[in-house]
Amino acid sequence: MLKSKFKNTTIRIILFLGLIIGVCLILINTIKIIDFTKKEERRKIELWAIAQKNFIENKNLEDDLGELTFMILTKNFENPIIQVDRNGKILSHKNIFENTSKAIDSNKLKFTLNKISKENKPIEIKFSDTISQKLYYGNSSTFNKLKYYPIALFIVGLFFFLIVINYFKSTIDSNKNKIWASFAKETAHQIATPLSSLLGWTTILKEKKVDSNITVEIEKDLDRLNKITERFSEIGNKVTLKKENINHTLESIINYLKKRNSSLIKFKFKPLKSPAYCLINKTLFDWVIENLVKNSIDSMKGEGIIEFFILKSASEIKILIKDNGEGINKEIQNKIFNSGYSTKIKGWGLGLSLAKRIITQNHNGDIYVKKSEVNLGTEIIISLAEFKDKI
Repeated sequence: MLKSKFKNTTIRIILFLGLIIGVCLILINTIKIIDFTKKEERRKIELWAIAQKNFIENKNLEDDLGELTFMILTKNFENPIIQVDRNGKILSHKNIFENTSKAIDSNKLKFTLNKISKENKPIEIKFSDTISQKLYYGNSSTFNKLKYYPIALFIVGLFFFLIVINYFKSTIDSNKNKIWASFAKETAHQIATPLSSLLGWTTILKEKKVDSNITVEIEKDLDRLNKITERFSEIGNKVTLKKENINHTLESIINYLKKRNSSLIKFKFKPLKSPAYCLINKTLFDWVIENLVKNSIDSMKGEGIIEFFILKSASEIKILIKDNGEGINKEIQNKIFNSGYSTKIKGWGLGLSLAKRIITQNHNGDIYVKKSEVNLGTEIIISLAEFKDKI
């Protein structure tokens, strides 16, 4: 099994590296092609400049050289060309205007000259070893399209790179989820075995007419263990959500927690005036609230006030849990829901990360620190979509 996983991981890494190398090689070759095209275009314009010079110096086009000059001058190419004298006066132009029968637009001509002078270094035409004219030329439409290829290729490569990274991240997250699910199911299984035995022993104690106060307390603890088992059993399974009145649900959890915590912890609850419904899994939702309350109690050192508010917006129900504990430093507020992160010396960092998983993955909601100040307390928000019956 381990060999198979290692082999699969190795293949994925090789494919990933192959993708990067392939994109880099294509990018390098594309840049070389662009550079070669640019040089070829300059050679072509230089040849045209030589032909232009030969035409001016020797008007006789009857010999072989003259025929070659004529062929070069009349050959079609895309590059816009503007020829100027030593004073910058425009002498001639080529490939600037599509319709040559219309009057020349001098403003457009000057604008084009300014543009192409920035694209390429001008070619000098010398007469009697003196620079008399300059030939300015722009890039061809083919080259202008080609020069954007590396950018397009880089974007495509980056796009595939992000897809691969996302795939690896999803695989890692999936493996983490499987570990969580396996851990939870194994925990539930380990608890269920002695729990069944204890339930049997409780029945025997009742039959032996042992003091009912003792058996009642034992049953309470067994119910608690049974509830824990149910919670762990839900992890990794397809979670069933039911329509619940969030006022009643939260009130029920608070009443349960009041009985099981010190009288030094004061619970305050402000429900909505009217019923509000959400789709929740009560077993897992109770677990989230218990984890948050446990963290608040630890933060308050066992004494303080925990307040619960239910807020309603257009389509959301928000549960605000506020304590007056020691608060959370700003630097770590975004980390407290991460798996394995804990501010406690012996903490495992499971409680809050589990709460976030339950809310975000099982309830399509959100949970976050709204506000926290050192020595003043913390406010945490649970956000859920409001359930509205379809008419």
